[in-house]
Amino acid sequence: MSSPISSNSPLRIALTIFAAGFVALFFIRFGFGYLAGDTSPPFILHNQVGFSGGWEFASDIKNYASFKRKGSITAVAGGAAPPSGGDQKYEKVANIGLKSAEFEKEEERIRTLIGEKDALIQFEQRQGLLGSRSLRLAVGVDPSFFDAFVKKVQTFGELTHLTTDKSDKTNEYRDLQAKRRALEKTREALSALKNRDGEMRALIELEQQLLSLEQQIQGLGVSLGDFDAENEFVTVKLVLAEARIVKATVHPLIVLTFESITWVLFYYPMLWLGIAACAVSVFIGAHLLRLTARLFAAADARVAKA
Repeated sequence: MSSPISSNSPLRIALTIFAAGFVALFFIRFGFGYLAGDTSPPFILHNQVGFSGGWEFASDIKNYASFKRKGSITAVAGGAAPPSGGDQKYEKVANIGLKSAEFEKEEERIRTLIGEKDALIQFEQRQGLLGSRSLRLAVGVDPSFFDAFVKKVQTFGELTHLTTDKSDKTNEYRDLQAKRRALEKTREALSALKNRDGEMRALIELEQQLLSLEQQIQGLGVSLGDFDAENEFVTVKLVLAEARIVKATVHPLIVLTFESITWVLFYYPMLWLGIAACAVSVFIGAHLLRLTARLFAAADARVAKA
């Protein structure tokens, strides 16, 4: 009795064709990947630094900018007039995280960009030893240069984090103006009382109240000075982390071989399923054609007999 898989058996021939197709498709995929450079890089960039505190550094820095709005603006509560010209006051902050194995080079590029855009370093913090250093900067940028600055700095090293937040501060600015005007009116009223005769104790208390009011007015003046159009800035917070280059442990050709086998295992059965579906469709189509031909022949025969 002969073996079920003899040298000329249909099953052996089918298995040979299947295996030959698998090998051929593997070499096609491998060759295409090799010529196209579809290999894993021999080196990877490894980040060394974990940041503590997130993006909360330099939280005391306040930079504000103005945007000239069209149309009239209604007065605020208490009869306070709106800012002249209808300015919108806003705060804008970009948080950008970068990592690079060339720490000094990227730091120099950042500082050069700061100089080119007439920006101002308002906060700087360095930490870590060689190989695991980090640099944090809070930079005041002219609002007209903000978008260009953020776009350019993203090209330094590898971008790991990017957010941009904008907050309207118009009402806060108006509230400060209204409070200062109210305090100034109170100061004028109390100052008028100094000209009247009274007890020494009452005059001393009046003087103390005037001194307290003066301090509050000065404090509000400092806060309003942050909104000064001559000192307008928006904020860019930068974190540059030093990374190191690590050589990959797996050779690129091994990776490409594994990827090619995986690709063939997925697509080769689908190829045969497609061929089988086409063959079944052709068989069914041919069978329907024969059946149709027989029906027409039978109909013609009945017509001839009639």
